[in-house]
Amino acid sequence: MPDNQLHRDAQSTNGVGDFLEILGNKYIDEILSLTSIKECSALELSKELNIPLATVYRKLKLLENSELVENVKTIINLSGNEEKYYRCLVNEATVSFNDGKFSIDLKRMDHINKILRVWQRFSKSK
Repeated sequence: MPDNQLHRDAQSTNGVGDFLEILGNKYIDEILSLTSIKECSALELSKELNIPLATVYRKLKLLENSELVENVKTIINLSGNEEKYYRCLVNEATVSFNDGKFSIDLKRMDHINKILRVWQRFSKSK
């Protein structure tokens, strides 16, 4: 299986039930949608999606632990606090049901897409 793909089934440590619960959550859906478009901090997510900040932090931790988002940069703001920015890692998710078992195939963002995002960010700053 390629590096940018991940297959989960009911026997894995993070079972399908866990992933279905994660992917079926309204807040997580909104967070994944926005972070697939641009890098966002927890504060930005809270404001743009109208979600309580504490909820955003809990959902981001769950998404990081599930390897669905990653911290792409950390900025120290003027008050000395860290502000972490997150990006969705999932390009495609497919849920299957065969022989009485669910399975999930996740296609992750490949390195070429990451390089293109960096290039676009630099070209916009000019």
